Amino acid sequence: MKKLGTLIITAISLIAITVFTLQNSQIITIQLFLWEAEASLSLVLFTAFSIAILISVVAVIPTIYHLRKLKNKSQKKVESLLNEQEIKPED
Repeated sequence: MKKLGTLIITAISLIAITVFTLQNSQIITIQLFLWEAEASLSLVLFTAFSIAILISVVAVIPTIYHLRKLKNKSQKKVESLLNEQEIKPED
């Protein structure tokens, strides 16, 4: 069932991207300092969006690793405390 939902979302996304590309095929000029290039509006928007996602993912990766390290450390501490509690005789 989960695969079907993913397939449907993917199909809808591809259709939306196709419609967007067909409706925004005008050629625009991009100027950056002395550099100049021409490309379709949809290609420029897609490239800018992709670069933004890539930068966001790269920025979040260190936080994910840090949180995973803290989680593993906390789990080990909890396990050691539980083991300590089991070893001690009850009064």
